[in-house]
Amino acid sequence: MKLSKFDIGAEIISIITKGMYPDPKDALREYIQNGVDAQAKNMSVKIRQESIVVEDDGIGMDFETLRKAIRIGISDKSPTRNVGFMGIGIYSSFHLCDKLTIFSRGSKDVPNKLEMDFGKMKLILDSQKDKRLKGEIESEDLIDLQTILEDCITLTNDGELDDASYPTNGTRVELSKIEPEFYTALSNFDEVSDYFRNVIPLKFNEKEFKYAKQIEDHISRICTEKNQKFELVNLTLQVNSKIEQLFRPYRDIDFSKDSPSLEPIFHNIESEGIFFGVAWGCLNSQRKKLDNKNLRGFILKKQGFSIGNRESLIKFFPRGNTFFDRYSGEVIIVNAKLLPNASRNDIEYSPLRSVFYESLTEVADRYDDFGHIYQEQSKADADLADIHTKVKEQLGSYNEFEEDTEVLVSKIVILKNVFDKLKNRIDRKGFSEESEIKAKALLEQVQQFENTIQQRIKILTDNKKKKQQEGFSSKIDLAKNVAKIKVDKVAEAKKYETLLELLNDLEFKIDVEFKEAIHSIDELFVQRTAKTKAEYYELLNTLKERIQNNN
Repeated sequence: MKLSKFDIGAEIISIITKGMYPDPKDALREYIQNGVDAQAKNMSVKIRQESIVVEDDGIGMDFETLRKAIRIGISDKSPTRNVGFMGIGIYSSFHLCDKLTIFSRGSKDVPNKLEMDFGKMKLILDSQKDKRLKGEIESEDLIDLQTILEDCITLTNDGELDDASYPTNGTRVELSKIEPEFYTALSNFDEVSDYFRNVIPLKFNEKEFKYAKQIEDHISRICTEKNQKFELVNLTLQVNSKIEQLFRPYRDIDFSKDSPSLEPIFHNIESEGIFFGVAWGCLNSQRKKLDNKNLRGFILKKQGFSIGNRESLIKFFPRGNTFFDRYSGEVIIVNAKLLPNASRNDIEYSPLRSVFYESLTEVADRYDDFGHIYQEQSKADADLADIHTKVKEQLGSYNEFEEDTEVLVSKIVILKNVFDKLKNRIDRKGFSEESEIKAKALLEQVQQFENTIQQRIKILTDNKKKKQQEGFSSKIDLAKNVAKIKVDKVAEAKKYETLLELLNDLEFKIDVEFKEAIHSIDELFVQRTAKTKAEYYELLNTLKERIQNNN
C-alpha cells in the first residue's frame, strides 16, 4: 500500500508533544539533554517573562546536522551513546512558546540559525479544529504535517550568517513569547531548581555533602574500568534576577539533624558478564527515615537523567520501605542497550530489561541486609552505652565500708541483670567487632565488681557469726545465696487485657470500623494461640517489642 504526505495530519505534532511533555519543565529538560549529548560541560538556563534561553558549550551543529534536527521520529544520535535519540525533543516546547530559535556553531563552522514558528502552527491547527466542530471542513482538506512544517520553519543557508551572529561554539536555544499559564509555573525558582536537581546529570555539591567527591570519583573509576562513560554537567539557572549554580540535591543535613549519613555503599549492577551500571546509597546514621521526604530511597537514572521517581524502586527491595526510606541514593544505568521509554518513567521493554531488574533486586537485597545489620548493631551500641553508664553509677555510689547487706544485695541484683544482657548480646553476635571488644571488657569489669561486693558481704556475714550464735538472719541468708539469683528483667511487662489496649498504648490511630477488625483478630488468632492468661500477656508484649523494634 502506498502512502502520501496527506496521510499524516499536522495535528500529530500537537498530540505527540502534549502527551510526552505535559510539564513545561520537561521541555527544558529535553534541550539540556541535547546539550549533554553534545558533550557540553557547562550550560545555563535563563527564564524571563517573555523568553527562555538554554545555552551550552557543546560541539554544536553544522548546517547539515541542524537540518536533520527538524525531522520527527528520526535521529542520527546513537541510542548506545546518547540519552536523547528519538527525534522528538526539539518540538518539546510546542505548547510552551510561540517561537523557537536555535543558533548553533561547531568548532570549525560558521553559525547557523533555525526558526520554528509554533505560534503560526497553533493558529492553523486551532482554526482547523474550530471549522471541524462547525462542520465547515472535511478531513481531506486538513493540512498535512509536511506542509505545515515547510510553511512554519526556516533555516539559514550554510554560510549565510557571519561570525558575529553567534561567535561562540555550542548551541543557544531561545523560546520566545512564553504562554502566560506556563510562565507562572516556570517563574518559581525553587520549583524549577528542585526539578533540575533531580533529573539533570549535575555535579554533587562538595560544600554541602561530605561524600560528594567520593561518589563522583568511584562511579567515574568503575565506568572507566568497564569502558563506559559517566557524564556530569555544570548548570546555572537564572529566573528573572535570581541566579544560582545547581548541584545534585544531596546534603548532609537532609539525613539527620544530629549527624550526617554513613559512608556511601557502592554496588556494581551486573549479571553473567553484563555490566549495567553502579548503585550508590547512603544510610541515615539514625535508625529512622530521612528528614527530607523528597530524597528517601533510590532513584533510577540513565547516565544522569532520571527515569521515574524514587517510589518506583520500592518494589525491588525485599523488605519494602523498612530500610528503603532510610537510604538516599541512585541506580545509574550506563549500559548502552538499556533505554528509557519515551515518557522517561521506565526502561523500554526488552529481554535485557528483565535481567537488569533481577540484578537490581539482588543489589537491593544487599542494601536491606546492611540496613538490618546496622540497625541491630546500632541498637546494641546504644544498649552498651546505657549499660556502661549504669555500671559507672553503681561504681560511683559503692561504699567499700557499707554495713547494710540489703544495699549490697540490691547492687548485685542490678549487676547480674547487666551481666545477663551483655552475655546474651555477645553470644548472639549482636555487637560490631569493635563494640564486642568493649562489651567483653565491660563484662569482666562487672564480674570483678560483683566479686568485690560478694567479698564485702562475706566479711559482714563472718562478723555477724561472731556476734550471733543463733543461725543467720534473713538478710545474711540472702547475701550468702545471692550468687544463685537469676534476674531476667528489671521491670515487669505490662499486662494488656486486649490487643486494642496494646495498640492504643503504642499510639496507633484507630478509627471505629478498624476497632471491630482488631477485636476479631484478637479473638480469632491471638487469644486462641494462648493457652493461659499468662501466655496471652506474653504474646501481646512480644508483639509490642517487635513493633517497637521495626519502628
